[in-house]
Amino acid sequence: MLRSKELSGVSKPLNLVEEVFTQHGFQRKGSKEEPVFRMNIQDCCTRQSYSLDIPFKEEGKNTGQIARFGKPYVSPGPSTARTNGVDSIPSSISWAAESKLAEVADYLAACDRTSDI
Repeated sequence: MLRSKELSGVSKPLNLVEEVFTQHGFQRKGSKEEPVFRMNIQDCCTRQSYSLDIPFKEEGKNTGQIARFGKPYVSPGPSTARTNGVDSIPSSISWAAESKLAEVADYLAACDRTSDI
């Protein structure tokens, strides 16, 4: 479980969000109704892959589209082994995901203080 409170519920202009997330290795995935920004993370010891997903909703405003973030989560990739039928996320992967979330949140907060990314 991720402890990131930096992004959940936050709203930002969609064009800014897409630019920042793309620069940090995320790709926009999912359906139009349930879009996410996804980043793949690989455990270098086990070579297992995981996905860091940040769900968001597009909301229209008079000044343009904004993205409102949902709760981020990590899930095992399709080739990742399960332990006793349970998706187990190693602490190293959770730590890496939390670090990436904090980094992206810092960049988005910095964009509030300056017009440049």
